[in-house]
Amino acid sequence: MRTQLTIPACLAMGLLLTACASNELNPNLEQARLDVTELQNHPQSRQLAAVETEDARDALGRAELAQKEGAEPHEIDHLAYLTERRVELARQTIALRSAEQELEGVSEKRAHTRLEARDAQIRKLQEELNAKQTDRGSVVTFSNVLFDLDKSELKPAANSSVRKLAQFLQENEQRKVLIEGFTDSTGSDAYNLTLSQARADSVRRALVQEGVDASRIQTVGLGEAHPVSDNNTPASRAMNRRVEVTISHDAQQVPAR
Repeated sequence: MRTQLTIPACLAMGLLLTACASNELNPNLEQARLDVTELQNHPQSRQLAAVETEDARDALGRAELAQKEGAEPHEIDHLAYLTERRVELARQTIALRSAEQELEGVSEKRAHTRLEARDAQIRKLQEELNAKQTDRGSVVTFSNVLFDLDKSELKPAANSSVRKLAQFLQENEQRKVLIEGFTDSTGSDAYNLTLSQARADSVRRALVQEGVDASRIQTVGLGEAHPVSDNNTPASRAMNRRVEVTISHDAQQVPAR
């Protein structure tokens, strides 16, 4: 007995076959699903590539919708490919931003190390040359005992201090130096200015002879200005007769008083 199919039956069977075909597994789409899931599960995807991860998820949604609506296999393959490209972009973004964070960490560590080294050098300068810290920089004082009376040339006793100061400056080549000469209140203003300038220049020459670049050093004679003690006794006047070497905190010139 021959089985005959009516037209409505044929139409129903065709629709069933079409539905089955639309639900067939597409290997490219399945791989895209796996990759998007893996991306979403990545511990840094939300933090480092939130936008790119969302784009990949949206691309997968379009591919799945196309399959559900019965799109041709090549169309689904193309949408799956676009999804994979979004996934790869998200992965590369995560890798790049992770590397940037690592570099930032290294830079911070290096900066901290440099800061510690600078602090150690300053402490050494304070210990060896009795330097003091001010807003203008680190100040090393060459007292009156390192100069003969009314003379500008440094005594041999100053050689050790000059060498230590020169060594510090050579180890910190970016720092600038301002050398200021001072006198007590005896003598005329003109004489005191001349003597204080000559003593400042003497310290500069000594540092240059020890290898410090002369272009880093400025000198000025200030005479009896800015006393550190009154001028009523020989001892107090001796304290005012001095040369102060101010070393900048950074590569900028030491500001004038």
